[in-house]
Amino acid sequence: MSAFSDLIQNNWYALANILVQLLFLIAGVWFARNILKGIRASQEQFGALLKLSITGATGERDSSVAGAKRSLAETSPYWLVPSEIVPPAAPEPTQSGPSRFTLASRKMLLWLQTPMSHAEVSPLRRVITWLQAPAGN
Repeated sequence: MSAFSDLIQNNWYALANILVQLLFLIAGVWFARNILKGIRASQEQFGALLKLSITGATGERDSSVAGAKRSLAETSPYWLVPSEIVPPAAPEPTQSGPSRFTLASRKMLLWLQTPMSHAEVSPLRRVITWLQAPAGN
């Protein structure tokens, strides 16, 4: 008995180190199981939503097309049934306005007519002079 107690007293640091490592391993496995359970639950929920959307979409169509597509859906629970293509509506005629060239030339003329400099001092220049001025003035 004294040999065992001497072994523990001489190597208490190594024993505590092994115990702490085992606790970290157990905690890591526990967290990994919880994360995997959450991922599996979300995958099952997503699969159920897909299955619900597929079965709801095939019930609205006519029976001959639905029967053919239902057989495809039965091969895999997550098979996506292609939707029917709706032809695009004819574009409505728009009122003709000035051309792009006319608009661009008007904007260019307005830009050229604006003055290039202002009589006022720019706000950035005011801030710079305020920062450079002595604090007492």
